[in-house]
Amino acid sequence: MPVRVRFAPSPTGHLHVGGARTAIFNWLFARHNGGELIIRVEDTDQARSTIESEAMVLDDLRWLGLEWEEGPDVGGPHAPYRQSERIDTYSDAAQRLLASGAAYRCFCTEEALEAKRKVAEAEGRPPHYDLTCHRLTPQQISARLASWMPFALRFHVPDDGDVTIDDLIRGQVTWRKESLGDFILVRSDGLPTYNFSVVVDDHDMEISDVIRAEEHLTNTHRQVLIYRALGWDVPRFAHVSLILGPDRSKLSKRHGATSVSAYADEGFLPDAMVNYLILLGWSTPDGREIFDAQYAIENFSLDRVNSAPAVFDRQKLEWLNGQYIHAMSAAALRPMVRRYIEADVPDAWLDDAIELVKKSVDRLTQFPDQLHFVWRFDAASPSRSVDRAFLKALETEFDASGVPVDADGYQAMVERLKAATGLKGKSLFMPLRMAVTGVEHGPELVRALPLLENGSRVDPSIVSPRERVRRIADLLPS
Repeated sequence: MPVRVRFAPSPTGHLHVGGARTAIFNWLFARHNGGELIIRVEDTDQARSTIESEAMVLDDLRWLGLEWEEGPDVGGPHAPYRQSERIDTYSDAAQRLLASGAAYRCFCTEEALEAKRKVAEAEGRPPHYDLTCHRLTPQQISARLASWMPFALRFHVPDDGDVTIDDLIRGQVTWRKESLGDFILVRSDGLPTYNFSVVVDDHDMEISDVIRAEEHLTNTHRQVLIYRALGWDVPRFAHVSLILGPDRSKLSKRHGATSVSAYADEGFLPDAMVNYLILLGWSTPDGREIFDAQYAIENFSLDRVNSAPAVFDRQKLEWLNGQYIHAMSAAALRPMVRRYIEADVPDAWLDDAIELVKKSVDRLTQFPDQLHFVWRFDAASPSRSVDRAFLKALETEFDASGVPVDADGYQAMVERLKAATGLKGKSLFMPLRMAVTGVEHGPELVRALPLLENGSRVDPSIVSPRERVRRIADLLPS
């Protein structure tokens, strides 16, 4: 049987990192097995679903680098791919279940059902439906229909209603008939419930493997019973563990950013995000932590997915993201860094600036801070820690030999400053750094000096090393 998997988001906002990991696992499983990934939008929650949210989710998936063979944006042989456009399909399956006796009309109002639930709770019984409408005679049903009494369609759990699955992650899981009461398939407003629509969709779209979040495990009993009643093959199931916050509660907004788009806005790279989310639950066969998508595709298998919950560790994500940034060329980083750099500078100069500070960056949004010394020079800061004699020696050096443009020139300058000032070690390099950059800690001076000198020629807002020395000197007392 060809491998066909689906990711079925609800369009109620941006893609949550938990949903992103589920989508990635489906994508890896499909690619590893030469199969296909289908995107299906579960938008029957009319109060919360919007077409704008659908677009945001699809954009988030594309940002992660995922591709799919069928979906609402690309079409396919099993269209439509929005549940709201598939109501007729659910109606046909509902009529089949009603005709076979596997389902029946339930005329009970919500108020009546709530009263029954309260009685069951008071008596210590499971709040299962009491089968009132299952016992109606044909005449009673006809009378209610004749009076236009609204009804839902309810599934009747059969006597052989035990269900066992071999979950591809969790192993054998069993549910007993007694754990489940008769349940709703179609609401009185005509809309299908999740458990009904998902079965019809997965069958019609020929889904072979259902890889989804652990929270859907409890739905599996109902869904398998619906498959049986319709005479359809049951797909293989795999339920992925929850992602927890550092306090081991379910990951939520109180733990910080939870959507893929929020991490993109914070300067995380899509490749690093995918790498990290894969590690939340899947272990590599050789223990490596940094890998590309092709490695994951070649090695992915569900038997290496852990059934235990995974803890989201932002520090680990930032470290991993930093490793990706450090390994990238300045040219590759340039288009991403430009969105955070206000100045319009030449590519070659920006590449030098990126190369200078990238080892100190874990997120793209940190580049402006690391390059703060370039555009935000404040002569008042170094004027408090640099004396006039040192500035005079440095000014003389720049006037005589120019600003050094390579390592040899820089070392020669340092030796001449030693001789002229009698300073060495920290006593020499701290005032030198302050005079050039205005900050106590920063990039290598051997590379910062030519960056500033060349930058002053292409961007008037960048102050050259000579001018910096002059401005500091102007602030010192005579």
